[in-house]
Amino acid sequence: MITKIDQEKCKGCGICIDICPADIIRFNENKKAFIAYTDDCMTCYLCERHCAHGAIFVHPFKELLPDCF
Repeated sequence: MITKIDQEKCKGCGICIDICPADIIRFNENKKAFIAYTDDCMTCYLCERHCAHGAIFVHPFKELLPDCF
């Protein structure tokens, strides 16, 4: 899931909002992207890959997996 959108690096271009298939990213009042619906993230990495400013970090695992015995 998306774990962070760096507000200092975000330039408000909107690519992440347009590319997200789950529609979880929105703009705040400063036209900076923020995570509106964290639990709906599909961990597809499209936002991270297309962010030209490196502002988005997607954690590699959507949820913790149980221990293997």
